[in-house]
Amino acid sequence: MAYRQYKKSRTIKKDLNETRKLVDRIEKAAAQGISILTDWERNFLSSVRENAEKWGRLTTKQHDIFQRIEKKVDPANIKAVNDWRANYTDEMRQKATFAAKYYKANPPYYSEVADRILNDSEYILPEKLYRKMVENKYVTRAFENAEAPALYPAGSLATVRNNGTTAGLRRLYPLRDKNVLVISIDEHTLNSTKGSKKYTVLPVGATETIKVEERFLKKAKKS
Repeated sequence: MAYRQYKKSRTIKKDLNETRKLVDRIEKAAAQGISILTDWERNFLSSVRENAEKWGRLTTKQHDIFQRIEKKVDPANIKAVNDWRANYTDEMRQKATFAAKYYKANPPYYSEVADRILNDSEYILPEKLYRKMVENKYVTRAFENAEAPALYPAGSLATVRNNGTTAGLRRLYPLRDKNVLVISIDEHTLNSTKGSKKYTVLPVGATETIKVEERFLKKAKKS
């Protein structure tokens, strides 16, 4: 009987020690993450701290989330985050803004974070999200399209292509191999397709302008 009581007291003491260690880890994570944790993460730590003190453990899901937060608030990671923020340039902010506009024009991806970028001029994308959202091949191509100089300046003539690229476009079919006058160039190209810069053109002999992408035009043929 005495041995059983001794073993039980040892078990209780061990459980209390494990609970204290868990609570200490949660409190440490909360303290280390003051500058980088979201409101949701702070509230989560507060909630699981109460659970740990009451039940002595976390659920599997809670434990998984807590481990991710612990990794996030590791001093080495915090330093990396602070370095990223300190080196976040105006050019990077410009590209992030372009990416946000691209995703708003081409849903459904990154809609919420795109809204935040466009509505908060001070917002800095986390590095991992920046790499995924801004530096992927689609946004890179779209940015290159937007930055590329127009092949046909306003006031110049161009010819609508007469090949497979225009064969399926009903509105351009009657204009194939005919000249158009470039009225203006759209400065807000948000398309990753090569040659997607948009032009407002006036077909020669017509009275109404139309929109046409650069890839459907070629150097004007001589009359």
